[in-house]
Amino acid sequence: MSSFFKRSNGIYYYQWYEKGKQRKCSLMTNDELFAKQRAAILDKKLFNHYSSYSAEIFTVSNCIDKFLENKQATVKSTTINRYITMAKNLKDWFSSFPVDKLTTEEVSEYINNRRKRVAGKTIHEELNILKSSLKFAWANYMISELPVRVWPKIKKIPVKPETLGYYSLQDIAKLKNYFKGKKFEPVFLFALYTGCRRSEIVNIKVEDIDLSTMTIRIRNIKTESDSSDVFRYISINPQLLQVLKKELSKVKTGLLFPWFASIAISRSAKIMKNACNRCCVPYKRFHGLRHSMATYLIASGMNIREVMGVMGWTELSTAEKYIHLANAMKNRMNIVPF
Repeated sequence: MSSFFKRSNGIYYYQWYEKGKQRKCSLMTNDELFAKQRAAILDKKLFNHYSSYSAEIFTVSNCIDKFLENKQATVKSTTINRYITMAKNLKDWFSSFPVDKLTTEEVSEYINNRRKRVAGKTIHEELNILKSSLKFAWANYMISELPVRVWPKIKKIPVKPETLGYYSLQDIAKLKNYFKGKKFEPVFLFALYTGCRRSEIVNIKVEDIDLSTMTIRIRNIKTESDSSDVFRYISINPQLLQVLKKELSKVKTGLLFPWFASIAISRSAKIMKNACNRCCVPYKRFHGLRHSMATYLIASGMNIREVMGVMGWTELSTAEKYIHLANAMKNRMNIVPF
């Protein structure tokens, strides 16, 4: 993607993007027609230069790979990990599909397929990655033109209020027994005793576990907005201690659960649902472990501000939802005399 412009001194300059960076050079003329002719020559040279890329770059997957490679230097690791996870679905679907064959119909087919599995917001984010990848490839002369001119609109579906389902103490006991000795057990127990979101567990690192102070540092994936609320710290539950020691003996650096990152979105819900079916437990999702932690903390009488700190909430209105749930769990209606 290139253009030319006139500076205050009257001289025209040529501007283009190379590997995501803006470049400029003087066209050494103050005549607009002559500047256009020189810009056209430079456009041709740039296209010939970048068209030397191998044919594999002209696939959708390779455009996405190049875009993510460029993004790694400019965004946070948590963000790039999220991009990679969403891009995987795009690459699995389009695979080695040629970019010049990509049409609005092909994109619509992808949307219809994803509609059966995920929310519209997720599909919208995935399409943004695809759009950005194609624009990046075009701006860097990997492709001669943008293949999709009209992008299909994603119909909005009314958002249902979140169901604050929690697991009963009996259900938790059954699930703990089911996962005992299985590979998924440490992740299940970590979610249960910390109330972490799935995305937060994926990003827990060895250095986030401090056994000397018995605390865990958790990145606030959903609510962080500035440097003051990037992390929260919670105490290590005694029942989680042995699990952490065992995991730390296996992994010395990096992610605490490196294997979980690859299945967090695609398989964790399925594993949890299968466990509930086997144990005859009502399925409350993997996120139900977080709801359980919040509900039982409030029901136990912990100060609401302390609960907000443990769960990483910033709004009191969020905590109030769980107060109602905790009160209902205490079955206060049994005082009715009739």
